[in-house]
Amino acid sequence: MNRPSTSRTTDWAATKSGISRRSLIGSSAAALGAVPFAAAAAPSTRFSAPNLNFAQQSGELNVMYLYVPFLETVIPQFEEETGIKVNTVSTYASNDEWWAKLNAGEQTDFLIGTTDWVQRAMSADLLQPIDLARITNLGQLYPEFQENEVYIADGASYAVPWTRVYYCLTYNTNEFQEVPTSWGVTWDPAYEGRITMMDQAQARIGTTALYLGQDPLAPSDWDAIRDSLLEQKPLVSKYWKDYQNGMEIFINEEAVVGQLTAGRSRMAMSQDAAVNWTVPEEGCLTFIDTLVIPQVAENVDEAHQFIDFLIRSDVMAHEMTMMYYDALNEEAHAELPDDIRPWFELPEGANLVFSTDLPANVRQQMDELWSEVKLG
Repeated sequence: MNRPSTSRTTDWAATKSGISRRSLIGSSAAALGAVPFAAAAAPSTRFSAPNLNFAQQSGELNVMYLYVPFLETVIPQFEEETGIKVNTVSTYASNDEWWAKLNAGEQTDFLIGTTDWVQRAMSADLLQPIDLARITNLGQLYPEFQENEVYIADGASYAVPWTRVYYCLTYNTNEFQEVPTSWGVTWDPAYEGRITMMDQAQARIGTTALYLGQDPLAPSDWDAIRDSLLEQKPLVSKYWKDYQNGMEIFINEEAVVGQLTAGRSRMAMSQDAAVNWTVPEEGCLTFIDTLVIPQVAENVDEAHQFIDFLIRSDVMAHEMTMMYYDALNEEAHAELPDDIRPWFELPEGANLVFSTDLPANVRQQMDELWSEVKLG
């Protein structure tokens, strides 16, 4: 399998793919010194933007964010186009980090959060409404994401959906001549010791619920899920926590089937690994990363412009060829190189279960059950 071409009408800075989850999706300054990277920073090359604003304004924008290497390549272009100076307040590796920062009073005008955490932030009055009329590129998104009710409260929208992450079934293309169609393959004794799964409560409980025909967001038979996970456990060579480690397990062929994100599967494919991904017939959990403006934001106009910039098709196509997460910008898919575009195609009729915030008692029960299975 050939490495995808990144030659496009907009010449973005290239970066290597073999980077850790903390460098891919976020990192603090301390973490940058503690975690090894194949690419900690991107070159300063910029693309020839079609939307330069010659009536530039002065202003600034304070941001905290995930997707660190990607944003480091596009922030200079945003500054050049708009005249707005972007100040990085901090970066982070997980949603609970930005949640803690906001609750501690850290000031920022912009951040990226996953849907369930954004819903909690909406309930806690930590976010400002977004004026969607000012997001001129909103029409480039898939229609179902242009104004989703999940992000609406009292008639106001509080987030713009940006990328989606599939907790999909990943497999070795040398081992499987045909695409596996069910999560049941991860319970098949024929692959004992060559199966890997994610070590995370909702991923394990929710995916098992899907396999058993239950609602992954509101399981109905917890005992059946426990029994199935205990049945599967002896077959699993490793439960991975770090996304980089999960990808390397497949690249090194330590496992031939199991769970990984579609983004990391595509990244492995870009390194010529014998890997592909699919959505099984039962479906898979899907998480949406969104763009939001915190309640403490002082530069609200600039934050709207930054959100509008980030959802633009050329910017999103760059993200897809650099980090391989699925952009919700429909036009961005059309801008992908021909050899990489099929990597983002979903199986026909794919059941994508949009993961939203769970009731506290369900989250707790998932955590407790997964801990019981691991210790059992």
